[in-house]
Amino acid sequence: MQEPFDEEDENNRLRIENEIKKFKLSVEHGANFLSSSEKKLPPQLEGQWLDHVQQFEDAYTNSKRVLVYNFIGKPTYKSSIEVSETEIKSELKKLIKLLSQNGIKINTIYEVDDRVFYHFITAELFKEEIDDVTLEGMTHNFIYEEFHPNHENDIKSTCKEFVERLLDKNKNLNFIVFTNEIEAKDGIINQEDAIKKLELFRDAFTSFKLDDFKITSFNMNADQADVFFDIDFTVTIEGNNELAKFSGMGNFRLKYEYDYWCFNKITIPGIFL
Repeated sequence: MQEPFDEEDENNRLRIENEIKKFKLSVEHGANFLSSSEKKLPPQLEGQWLDHVQQFEDAYTNSKRVLVYNFIGKPTYKSSIEVSETEIKSELKKLIKLLSQNGIKINTIYEVDDRVFYHFITAELFKEEIDDVTLEGMTHNFIYEEFHPNHENDIKSTCKEFVERLLDKNKNLNFIVFTNEIEAKDGIINQEDAIKKLELFRDAFTSFKLDDFKITSFNMNADQADVFFDIDFTVTIEGNNELAKFSGMGNFRLKYEYDYWCFNKITIPGIFL
């Protein structure tokens, strides 16, 4: 006579199997599974997850490094100078599709000319080395700007984001990145003091409305950039709900530190660091 199914007994059996899987992963691959007081995965789902981890670790351990070109099957392709203007868009799409079909994603942050992008893929990306690992759902991801940074666009985007964050009281100013020493009207201050001064400015008003922000000129050399802009914003005065307007020219100075453009000087109408 067949024994009735006991769900709790089955779960206990799966939990024991999962502990064995964890022990195997820790011995073979140095995996560390931290205990948690939070609700754990059901034992069946945890077992499936551990199987995926084991599969990945085994594949990664036994893999070798190969060129991207070899990884996607050494396809035949034209050099960028051989592709005509009428062909470049379609040939680029073919390359991107081929890469994607082989688990390689290549993205851009900013718009890149088709021929420049095609040349990058065939002349540079194809020569990059990756782990020769192919698993369902796994992708190798690349970003064009990690190879060819667009500093001007990065700086302009960073400045625009700064203004939008400053004039939104729901956003945290601690995410703004400053240099270690910041130029202020009373001398050099640190990031903590700079944020306090910006917070004091925000606390004086109930709300802000950015009416216009336009970069008018941009100068960059080596690791420093100066950005000049026109700005126009409306504030609601704390306590009486009256409106006031700030407008005029402003200036940001940024320095390139730790692979990031950091604010070194801030001049905005109505704000005095």
